[in-house]
Amino acid sequence: MNKFNADAHKTGEDISSDAYKEPFFSIDSQRIASYDDRLAELEMENSRLHRLVAELLIKNQQLRKRD
Repeated sequence: MNKFNADAHKTGEDISSDAYKEPFFSIDSQRIASYDDRLAELEMENSRLHRLVAELLIKNQQLRKRD
């Protein structure tokens, strides 16, 4: 027959770890905050690039009209 290890069956109350001291949602909220910050940063960079492309298109049109 199989031997039963009584120590193998531990509940969450029996386990002492630093992981249980912080709220579960703190890690996820940090990830969401950093994701939101990165998203805002990328949106600003995207807008800047759109303006740059528009300016270059206008300059290109102006140069072509001179010929």
